[in-house]
Amino acid sequence: MTTRRPHRTRYAMFAALAATLTLVPAPGARGETLTWAQVKARAAARSPATVEASQGARAARAEVAGAGRWPRTNPVLTGGVDLGAPFGHPEDRTFSVGIEQELDVVGVAATAARAGQQKVAVAELEGAVLKLEGLAEAAEAFIELDRAQRVLAVWTELDRVFERIAAGTAAASRAGERSDLDAILASAESAGATTELAGAKAELARAQARLGVLIAAAEPSSLRVAEAPVRPPDARGRDVLVAAALRRRPEVGLWRARMGEAEARRAFAARAALPEPTLGLGVEVGREERDAALAGPDGATGVRHERTQLQITLSVPLPFFDRNQAERARALADASSASEQGAIAARQISAAVTRARSAVDASWAALARWQAIAPRLDEAQAMVEKGYAAGQIDLFDTLTRAERVARARVQILEARAAYLKARAELSSALGEEP
Repeated sequence: MTTRRPHRTRYAMFAALAATLTLVPAPGARGETLTWAQVKARAAARSPATVEASQGARAARAEVAGAGRWPRTNPVLTGGVDLGAPFGHPEDRTFSVGIEQELDVVGVAATAARAGQQKVAVAELEGAVLKLEGLAEAAEAFIELDRAQRVLAVWTELDRVFERIAAGTAAASRAGERSDLDAILASAESAGATTELAGAKAELARAQARLGVLIAAAEPSSLRVAEAPVRPPDARGRDVLVAAALRRRPEVGLWRARMGEAEARRAFAARAALPEPTLGLGVEVGREERDAALAGPDGATGVRHERTQLQITLSVPLPFFDRNQAERARALADASSASEQGAIAARQISAAVTRARSAVDASWAALARWQAIAPRLDEAQAMVEKGYAAGQIDLFDTLTRAERVARARVQILEARAAYLKARAELSSALGEEP
């Protein structure tokens, strides 16, 4: 009986060790499992970048509301009463009432409307840039959570196996079948596996928290993600990819829009430098009563005269002192800066595409190498099992080799995540949604 018990323990150990092949979370794990399509939809609607983009566009539209309206100022009602005293006759009275309105004779309202429309266009393109950056961040968070939950599954199963081995070795030590040193070292190996498991749990929590913020999840700790498909790299060449990026990336249009907005501001400043004339319409009613002691040419005395006059006035300010030179110069400088930044952005986009394409090719080659090795890990696991069962491999060689197999599986997951991140980075560089 004593000679059979180690064999039964070995077979039980390898039955548990075979579970390390499982690279997905345990079936009983609770949580909300999301596909990338679901994560992308939620990030596009709820992520901080999306909220910031919508706020910027909303503020721009509110700021230019009514920019092209004419008249832009309310009419001015004027009026007055001249009693004639103390310098005139007390009975001399004059009443006047009128209305004044500025005239937009040089199209200031139209230029203001154009400047406002360009500002809204800039805000919308800025929002497109932010949205694309937000989706890229969500893709990276999705990949990180996928990797973290798979790595956790590997270390969870290995921790269980090492814990059983440590318990079995301790029992064998008490029965005199193993030395105390074996029991101590087995416990140390089990503690090391538990440490790896704790680190994997912390990584999972960080990945869940990050993705939870990006999709506004109520319970980030319950998030799980489905397996992301691994597709081969884009077959298009570098020049084709760069041309596609220059067509699709919103930054190119953004700098053009900023240049157009600066030109529109300069045109508005030039028009606004000419003060608007003011047209006034009014009625003046006067009453005058002559003294009775003074006789008129016809001999009449105490004659009362009333008069009504229609007044039309046109006031034209003269722009002698302020012609908006500073504002026009600032707008011209902004337009020049936008043109220069647009050229820089084109070079940056080309470099980003080249860098991302290189990363995709390199990570795909690494992943292909690991995928070729993956089936042989099953062979290695089987060889360790047979060697230990036959007594050809001792306990600690078994533990070491089992851990090396587990670490190799983790490295496969790392290579897979690196390739998926490189693909997401290339999609972002091309101006496409991941």
